[in-house]
Amino acid sequence: MRKSATLLLAGLLAVAAASGSTDTLRLDAAKAVEMALQNNRQIALARARLDEATAGRGAAFGAFLPQVSASGTYTRLGTVSSFPMPKYGLFPLRVYDPQSGKVIGYTDSVLVVVGADTLMLGSYNNFALTGTVQQTLFTWGKLRNAYRISGLNVDLQQQAAAQARSQVRVDATSSFYQALLARKTVDVMNDALRQLKGHVGQVQSLYDNGMATKLDLMKATLGLQQMEAQVSQIENGAELAQAALLNTLGLDPGTPVSFSEDLTPDTMTVDLDQATKQALAKRPELLQLRDAARMAGLAVSISKTANLPTAFAQANGYYQNPVGFAPDWGTNWNATVGISMPLFTGLANVNKLKQAKARERQARVGLALAEDGIRLDVQASVLSLNQEARNRAYQQKNVEVAEAALGLAEQRFQNGLLTNLDYMDSQLALTQARVAYLNALANYQIAKARLQKAVGEY
Repeated sequence: MRKSATLLLAGLLAVAAASGSTDTLRLDAAKAVEMALQNNRQIALARARLDEATAGRGAAFGAFLPQVSASGTYTRLGTVSSFPMPKYGLFPLRVYDPQSGKVIGYTDSVLVVVGADTLMLGSYNNFALTGTVQQTLFTWGKLRNAYRISGLNVDLQQQAAAQARSQVRVDATSSFYQALLARKTVDVMNDALRQLKGHVGQVQSLYDNGMATKLDLMKATLGLQQMEAQVSQIENGAELAQAALLNTLGLDPGTPVSFSEDLTPDTMTVDLDQATKQALAKRPELLQLRDAARMAGLAVSISKTANLPTAFAQANGYYQNPVGFAPDWGTNWNATVGISMPLFTGLANVNKLKQAKARERQARVGLALAEDGIRLDVQASVLSLNQEARNRAYQQKNVEVAEAALGLAEQRFQNGLLTNLDYMDSQLALTQARVAYLNALANYQIAKARLQKAVGEY
């Protein structure tokens, strides 16, 4: 019975361990970028703006199509115009004898006024259902240019979304390698701490055998305590770096993470002239500014036609009661072709044209400034990448030298040819060299990501 309970408990623990392991997020740089792109709010905002611009283009296209509307009205008149009309009838007239004055007969029926009627020129209750179709005929290119502007705005928002994605990729890559660097630094410091503990044990043994002084033991112990404090600080920094990474990915800060990628040497060859040409052709910021400049030019074209006439056609159909003088439901219609032209707007259109031209000049100047800035950005990114590559090579050589120096120091210390302080200095130098090498590896990856963004590859 006890054995079966033990097996059941072991099974439950295994299931719990398995479920816990599946909750751990395994990350490499590519997956971190993918998750950031899925969860980032700036990208969601850029998509919403793109949807808005797409709908705006559809609305601009609608201006080319007929505009159809319908309305229904009821009108009650307080007074209806009217005028009296004579009322006629056919009656025979009496015929009198001129001498006696007596009726001697009747004539045939003749038309005579027998009274008066009132003719109403309207109705107190008026009902009407109206359908209207209006079509713009000619606007000197205003509608076409407005539609082209809306299309350029869609392109602009697409590039804005691409720019947001590019920035998120760089942020996610940088956060990933910073978190990975912090984790690897903790590992290096823990290795150094274990080595130092072993060294303190050796010093303790030598002290117990009278081969080391109390001062040597105290210095070794003090170095160990300082190393433990440094490890604790670095572990806290690693937790903060991981929290920052999870925040960039849009995940809960308490999500457990394991890294499936290591910091390894990488090489990227870049030609500055080719990188600059690529950046000028592909950078989303430049594409946005070029679209904005074209939009400003089209706005100038629209402003130039503000004072020109526009032609339109309109047709109205009615189903109403009354129709004319008949107190019944009936139909009616009318059609209109017209020209509309502003004669005087208080010089508003003239000044609007000046505004549009000024905005176009601003767009052109802003584009030129952005191109200069991007050239400088690419150059700085290439120089930074090359510097990180050189620094990585230097730090790798430093690690090799420091490892050899520590091995020699350990032999000399065991043979009593080296002081405890010199040995600890050698170990500290190796730890610093390893940490600097890890920094160089991570910084190279971050610099590469920034260069890829600078040339428009992201």
